[in-house]
Amino acid sequence: MSTLADRYADEFPVKENLVYFNHAAVAPIPRRTAQAAQEVLARQLAHGGAEYEVWEKGVRRARQSLADLLHTGTDEIAFAKNTTHGLIIAAESIPWREGDNVVTCAIEFPANVYPWLALERRGVETRFVGARQGRVTLDDIAAAMDRRTRAVTLSWVQFTSGFRVDLGKLSALCRERDAFLVVDAIQGLGALELDLSRYAVDFLCADGHKWLLAPEGCGVLYVRRQILDDLVPANVGWLSVQRPDDYLNYDLTLVPRARRFEEGTRNMVGIHALGASVSLLLEAGPREIERAVLGLTDYLVEGLLRLGMEVTSPRGEGECSGIVTFRAPGLSADELAAGLNAAGVACASRAGNVRFSPHFYNDQADADRALETLRTFIRP
Repeated sequence: MSTLADRYADEFPVKENLVYFNHAAVAPIPRRTAQAAQEVLARQLAHGGAEYEVWEKGVRRARQSLADLLHTGTDEIAFAKNTTHGLIIAAESIPWREGDNVVTCAIEFPANVYPWLALERRGVETRFVGARQGRVTLDDIAAAMDRRTRAVTLSWVQFTSGFRVDLGKLSALCRERDAFLVVDAIQGLGALELDLSRYAVDFLCADGHKWLLAPEGCGVLYVRRQILDDLVPANVGWLSVQRPDDYLNYDLTLVPRARRFEEGTRNMVGIHALGASVSLLLEAGPREIERAVLGLTDYLVEGLLRLGMEVTSPRGEGECSGIVTFRAPGLSADELAAGLNAAGVACASRAGNVRFSPHFYNDQADADRALETLRTFIRP
């Protein structure tokens, strides 16, 4: 029986050139995604804006695909320029009071730090909790919260260690403390199955260029419909209102959907490309993708341990993701990652570790080649 990697091998010509284990950075795109982007450009080349409604149909399809991927309604889905854009929208739209605080952790990617630090001008404190061997514990988050904690913001999967937080327990904690929950999902969405109907997540955002297998510069922002009326949107534009096509009617009635945060003209090429990539993920099946990704990371971990590597990614039940980090005794992570990349194994160096991040179209043959290449760098 063919594997998921076998069935979609033709979609990823990158396999002919590299063992691509760097999806936690910038991913290759599938053939259908490149074709979707080229089709939009070809239509504009030949017809200008005369086929704009065709483009709009593609936007609606992409929005529906993202809603299906997240198990939400299309009214809760907006397109964002990137993860940072989505986090800024969350940070600036929450109704803060002077003296409030937001809790996060000290190993977040900067995209999920600076929008919160910028709230200092509004009298909002950002509180950082430390990590424990790459993990962020809910006990530490709870201990940092108090009656003035207005929000908690965390990555679903940490970029330096691959640790996956328990969204069920985290969302329950935030509901118990009456705090908004903001999730940076860029290191999990597309590799791991996610059903937002099971959790009370208030905001979730991710760019398309990592595990969603889409180009840079277009991503998704989810806003839970129950909180829309509690927010104070900071980025109101002509597409935010109920009647955006009635150009000279300046009626500032916001559309009652997450689409109110799409303040201006959309990235049509990016949205069509993102929609094509998400359609592939849905076709392959999010549950099957997660099973393939975690199975391959388990295989990699076994091989790394046999080579004498120190695996630094948390590997407990429910903690694993598509990221595996490790150290080679006597070798710097920067030098080792540079050598692997030069030898055709795409990977990264992060926080003193080498980071492998395979996707579902990779297979054990890719892992074996990466491990064999790694063996050549190990000193006796």
